[in-house]
Amino acid sequence: MTVGLPCDSSTAVNVPAQPGFHERHRLATREAILDGVERRLQDAALDELTFADVAQASGVSERTVYRHFPTKDAMLEAFWARIQQTLGLETSTRSWADYLSSRREAFALMDAREPMIRAVMTSKQARETRIRINATREVGIRKVVAEAVGDLPEPRFTELCALAHLLGSAPAWQTFKDYWGVEAERTGEVAAWAMKTLAEAAKAEAENKNPHTSSDPETAR
Repeated sequence: MTVGLPCDSSTAVNVPAQPGFHERHRLATREAILDGVERRLQDAALDELTFADVAQASGVSERTVYRHFPTKDAMLEAFWARIQQTLGLETSTRSWADYLSSRREAFALMDAREPMIRAVMTSKQARETRIRINATREVGIRKVVAEAVGDLPEPRFTELCALAHLLGSAPAWQTFKDYWGVEAERTGEVAAWAMKTLAEAAKAEAENKNPHTSSDPETAR
């Protein structure tokens, strides 16, 4: 006699499907190519980067590079997205607390990958790529700043978002390092402190709790 065992659907565990061999191979090859881009940027300008250079640095054929990234723009977009992820930029836009707490590590990671960061900063093509895909980062920054200051009127809200972007960026890291000799981790701490102070002042201003703060940068000089 066959006995059917009851199945309690409430206790069933949904296990995500694992990618098959071909998909794992595709993803591994893609990551190898992006690793190759970063290796080449150790001693070459990004605007001078060619598919042949990347193929050689990645240990794959040039045809394989083209198969994953049909254009250099597509390759740079993928590379910049990975930079954002590895520097914790995605983490920084999860919440205001994450933005502040992640600054120290983010700047330390910039320091650890200095040649690549500088190559990206000086590349016209990389700048165009960053601007092209900036919309997602802008949405994230606006979300966390709104969490910190509430309903702040324009244009002050957008100005504060722009400051959050600037203080968490590679140009801020470069300025502190090159012109003021401040170490990376300390730069991150200062950036977090500055942004927290600015957000608190803006919120107080909007709530009329800080009568000594001017609403106009021109009159605050």
